[in-house]
Amino acid sequence: MATVHTPPSTYILRDLHDVAVPESVSWWPQTIGWKLLALAILLALVYWTYKALCRWWNNRYRSEALTALNELNPQDNDTGKRLFSILKVVLVYLNSGNARLFDAAFLGKLDELSLGQPTFNDQTAKQWQQSLVNPNIELSSEQNAELIKRAQVWLKQHRLNVKTQEGRV
Repeated sequence: MATVHTPPSTYILRDLHDVAVPESVSWWPQTIGWKLLALAILLALVYWTYKALCRWWNNRYRSEALTALNELNPQDNDTGKRLFSILKVVLVYLNSGNARLFDAAFLGKLDELSLGQPTFNDQTAKQWQQSLVNPNIELSSEQNAELIKRAQVWLKQHRLNVKTQEGRV
């Protein structure tokens, strides 16, 4: 048999009332100070994002050149020419006046833009430049690997000229 439940009818429970549900609390700040702080944080975040995007945009050539350098094989005969063309493209990107540079002027410009000590002023670099115009001079795979390594370090660490930075920012 099914029993039907009925609410209690005792005198103790008769005067009970439902609990009033409070209004929901707004997450939007109620005072102007919090709104100004939120606005300041938002503006700082937008500024930081803008600067990070500008830094990425201005340095995207580095990652593209590093990718091209990573594809070079030190055992290939044309590694020196390909390395020269990659670094030349980077220098021309930085300043179109670098398009005419070759030999000692090219190596000097690389050293001028490098941070710290010069990396392209030794006999290997000079022999590399000579091998570009003289087919009788060939670089060994160790020399090619060393030049590629130097170029990678240079690409990661070189600084821009003041004139170049004014045009880019």
